[in-house]
Amino acid sequence: MYATRERLLAVGVTAAMVGALLSRRRVAQGLLALSRLASSAAASPTAPLSGCLYRYKHPSWPAPLQAFESPAAHAHRKYCVYIGGLTDGLLACSYVEALGAALDERGWSLVQPVLSSSYAGFGCSSLQRDADELAQLLRHIADREEGDAEFALVGHSTGCQDAVTLLRTAPPELRCRVRAAVLQAPVSDRESQTVEQDSDGSRGRLLAEAEAKLAAGEGEALLSQKYYGFVPISASRFASLVGRDGPDDLFSSDFTDERLAAKLGHMGLAGQRATAPSHPGLRTLFCFSGGDEHMLEADAYSSILGEVITHH
Repeated sequence: MYATRERLLAVGVTAAMVGALLSRRRVAQGLLALSRLASSAAASPTAPLSGCLYRYKHPSWPAPLQAFESPAAHAHRKYCVYIGGLTDGLLACSYVEALGAALDERGWSLVQPVLSSSYAGFGCSSLQRDADELAQLLRHIADREEGDAEFALVGHSTGCQDAVTLLRTAPPELRCRVRAAVLQAPVSDRESQTVEQDSDGSRGRLLAEAEAKLAAGEGEALLSQKYYGFVPISASRFASLVGRDGPDDLFSSDFTDERLAAKLGHMGLAGQRATAPSHPGLRTLFCFSGGDEHMLEADAYSSILGEVITHH
C-alpha cells in the first residue's frame, strides 16, 4: 500500500490541472471534490495501471519512441503527460498509479512517454531533444483526436526542465493546447551538486574536461568518467547539468529576478501570449518538497517565482 502523503500528492497534482481548466468560481468546488477523492484514495490500495502501449514517430527519426496511456479504454480528450527525471522511465515515482486513478476520475488520461533520454539515455541527450520528442507526442495525440485534445504537463525533477523547455520551444499551435503545468521537485542540478559529497574533487575535474571539449568543438564526445558511476555522458550534457547558466540550469536560487524572468517568464499566460497570442490560458504550479535532499531552501527563490511568471 502506498503512503497517504503520496496519494494526497497525486490528487493535489490533479487538482492543479483541473483548476487550470475551471473558471475561478468553480475551482473551489473542484478542489472540494478532489479532497474527498483524496480521502477515499488514502484509505484503499492503488491498483496496477492498465493501459495501451503504442509507438509514435517523427518522419525524420530513425526509429519510433513509445508511450503508455492509461486507462486502456477511455473517452477522455484531456491528457496529462507525466515526465520523469534523470534515470526515470515508466512509473517514475511511487505516486504515479494513484495519479492515474485520480486523473481518470476527473476525465483525464495519463500518458507516460519513454524518451530517448529515459533510464540511462540522458547522458547523450539534451533538454531540447526531450522537448522535441514530447512535442511530437502531443502532435501524435492531437492528430489522433482530430484536433480535439487538451494537455497538462507534470514534470518531476529534470522533467520540470523538460516541461519548461517544451513550453518555450514547441510550435504555438501545440503550446496553445497545454493548459496547465505542474513542476514537482523543480530543483537546480547545479546547486544540488553542492549538497552531495565530492571528496575526491572529480566533479570539478570533469567540468573542466567538459568545458575543454566544448571549447574544442567536441561537445558530443564522452567524458572519461561515467555520471553516477554508470551513465556515459557527453561533455555538453555534463556542462549543462553542472555548469552555470546552461540549458539545464533553470531553477538556481542565485539568479537575479531578470535572469529568472528570461528563463521562466513564458510559464504564465502573458509569457505564452507574447509568442502565441491566441493561447486560451496556462497555469503553472511549482510544487516544492521541504524534505528534498537535492534542494537548498525553497524560500530562497520560491517567493519570487509567482512575480516572474505573473508579470512576464
